[in-house]
This record gives sequence, structure tokens and C-alpha cells, in this order.
Amino acid sequence: MSITAYSDYGTDDAPAGPGPTRARWSRRVAIDVVAGIDTLSFLAGSALATLLHRGAYGFAGNHLYAALETCLMSAAVGHFVLRQMGQYEEQRIPKVTLGIGELLLVLFLVFATVQSVSFTLGAVQPFPRGWQPAALAIGGAILLTMRFAVRAFLARCARAGLFDSNVAVYGAGRIARKIVDHVEAGGSGLHLVGVFDDRTDPFRIENDPVPLAGGLAKLIAIGRDDCLDEIIIALPQAADRRIADIAGWLEHLPVRIRICTHVASDLVDARVPSHKVSSVGPVGLLDVKAKPMADWAPLLKRLEDIVIGVPALIVFAPVMLLIAAAIKLDSPGPVLFRQKRHGLNHRVIVVRKFRSMRVMEPGAEVTQATRNDPRVTRLGRFLRRSSLDELPQLINIIGGTMSLVGPRPHALVHNEHYGEMLERYANRHQVKPGLTGWAQVNGFRGETQTPDDMRQRVEYDLHYIDTWSLLSDLKILALTPFRGFTSKNAY
Repeated sequence: MSITAYSDYGTDDAPAGPGPTRARWSRRVAIDVVAGIDTLSFLAGSALATLLHRGAYGFAGNHLYAALETCLMSAAVGHFVLRQMGQYEEQRIPKVTLGIGELLLVLFLVFATVQSVSFTLGAVQPFPRGWQPAALAIGGAILLTMRFAVRAFLARCARAGLFDSNVAVYGAGRIARKIVDHVEAGGSGLHLVGVFDDRTDPFRIENDPVPLAGGLAKLIAIGRDDCLDEIIIALPQAADRRIADIAGWLEHLPVRIRICTHVASDLVDARVPSHKVSSVGPVGLLDVKAKPMADWAPLLKRLEDIVIGVPALIVFAPVMLLIAAAIKLDSPGPVLFRQKRHGLNHRVIVVRKFRSMRVMEPGAEVTQATRNDPRVTRLGRFLRRSSLDELPQLINIIGGTMSLVGPRPHALVHNEHYGEMLERYANRHQVKPGLTGWAQVNGFRGETQTPDDMRQRVEYDLHYIDTWSLLSDLKILALTPFRGFTSKNAY
């Protein structure tokens, strides 16, 4: 693979524009789709076998019900056997062809398992004995054909680099040279965006210099442009303190971070429960941070926002119209309050709320609402206490700049203030901000009176990011009407 030069970014202090990058497809998602196609092949074989036997043997009624049970059992056993054979490991992309010998072994194990289970449970199949062998034979032929077609498609995608991870290396010494050589040799599944370093002393590079794309500032700018999947810190063991500092600077980016394994584990943040060892060619690496919301997570998260967000907007539309009319009658000014806030990867987004104050503060200083705040209108006090002022953010959610669940977005000036005060505050921006969040259902909503209040809120947000699951989102949404929409600090 090639190294992308980022000369378009200018100096390290200049704002980064969009640089050349590649579309990336998740290997995990691709191999899961292959698994789904395999399962459908077994089901299709059973369906065709049923059609063939139906006319000849009067295959209907309770026969069809029994056939359905056997067909589902065969598909489940086939999936299990193929997974145990290592057919669904990410490394198999794009070589997913199934050999004839492997296929025959799978079909035999499926047949033997289904027959054994049926015999053990005392089930008597009320349909022709030749049905299951026919179903497996047809399903196996379909599976084999689909595997050849899928492999050809995935091979084209792999040649186009769609499964390559965009990786950057920080450090320009001998370790970086080994990584560059390995990537340039091809077949690594990596696309090297560039090598970055702030120390360019000639004596450090020795005889074979690695072309530099910039320093740490430019690396962070590229990471904020969603051009990276992972960063490898390739510094010598003697630079242990510097490695820890660099890892701290990069931690807020939504990327995987790996460092060379010769670094002692006590340099890694103690909050990371465990570390995985991996490698790039001859270079051993320690994985100190996984990329958040990877593989299926973004698809599931977006599906959740659309499936729940669109009906919610329709249901609350009459309420929103009534609130809009009440705001116009209650006090002069616009119905909606728009404020710039930071979204995913520090992008500036415009968040909508129903106006609940008489005074608008778009300037450099935004004061949080306090108890008995004179700026809050009579209607606004009710809207804020009940969180109804947040309903217009459903438009942000459907538009894709926010999510139903995630860290609450804060005003830009508050981000700057707390970002300087709290070390891990910026890590909240690794995912989309949410209408509600884990911090909110645990009582951290409204005014933060002390830095410790914000610190605890951030810890809840980071815990949510580290442990995300679709089930946790549904749990937070279920708790929100009871614990998230009311708070002693919501003024």
C-alpha cells in the first residue's frame, strides 16, 4: 500500500482541511454478512426441498411445521459448525471460499446432529425420509455457489483498499521504518496515512529517513477529520515519559491507539482494565485503546435513532406546536434558541431548543441557568424542569448530528473552560452527543456548581462510551422519563 502525503494541511498550527483518504469497510461487518448468507443458504435449501416433495407426497399442514423446525435446527447447527471451523474470523477477508471437503464435513455434522437430537427427543418426522438429505444437498450447493460469488466481490473490494485501516505512525525512528516497510510490502490490510514526529534531528533518523507528514498538531487535525482508524506510537523505550504524554494527547480522538510492547504497562492509564498484544509485521504492539463505536455499532446506533426518533417526532409534533404558540404568547422573541456546540469528533453543530429565557447569550461568555434565575421566563421554568425545551433536538437526531443517547452537548465556551480544567473532558466527543445520557439518568443534569460535579458527569459519560451496547441505550431511554427528565439542578 502507499503512503498518503498530507502537504495540503499546511503548517501544524493551521486548521486542517479535508485530506485524501479512503472509504473504509468493517471486516467484522463483512464477515457477519457472509455468515448471514450461509444461514440463508441452508434455509433456501430446505425451502426448495419442501417444494420438490410437496407435490409428490402431499407435503403440507403439520408436515410443513415439522419441516420448519428441522430447517431452523439445520441452519443453527450449520452456523455453529462453520464458526467453530474458523470460517467467520476477520482475517479470512477476502478469502472466504469453502472447500469441498470442508463443506461435506459440515453437511455430515449437520445431518448427524439433527438426527441425533430428533432420536433423543423421540421426534418422528412426519415427512419423507429423503427430505432432509435433499435439503442439505441443495443448501450446500447454494452455499458453495454463494461463497464463490462473495469471494470474487470481496476480492475486488480488497484490491480497492476498502478493508484497509487508515493508520498513522508517531515517531520517525527505526521502529517506524519497519512499519513503513511492512505496509509497503502489501497484504497488511493497512493504508499508511503518514509518519509524524516533532523531533527531526538528523542523528535520530540514521541512514534511512522516513518521510514526515507533520507533527503532533497536524496528526490531531487529521484525526479530527475522520481520516484515521488507528495511531501507532513508535518511539524508543527510553522515551517512556514522552510516550505517556503523546498517548494522553491522542486519547480524545475516536481512533484505536497502539504503542510498542517494550513500554512497561505502568505507563498506560490505570483506568484501562486490560491490554491486548498485537503486531504490524515484525513490530510488536500493545493496544491501549480501542476505537469506540466500531463495526456494527454505528449502523445499530443510527438505526436506533431513526426507528425511535422519527415516531417520537411525529408523536410530539402536536405538543411542540402548542409549546411554540405558548412561547410566543408568554414573552417576545423567537420560538427556537439555536446554539453552537461540539458534536462528534469536536465538529461544531447547531443545537435547537425551545427558548426558555428572555436573554440570549451567543457571545464569548455563557452563564449556566441557576435557581430562581431572572432570565428564565414563566413558561421556560416549566419547560426546563420537564426537559420539554429539548424536544426540537429530535430534528438534530434525525438529521444525524446528535443521537438519542450520548453525552449531553455543552456550549463551546464551557467546553473550552472544562477542557482546560479536566484532563479527560475532551474524550466525551468520541461519539455523537445525545438527547439523554448515562450521566443524566444518574442525577447529573442541569447546573454544575463545582468542577467536581462536572468531573463526575464526565466519568459517567466515558463509562457509557467504553461499555456501549444497544441494550444499554434502551435501558437509558427507559429510565429517562423517570430519572432523566427531573432533577433538583434543572432550573
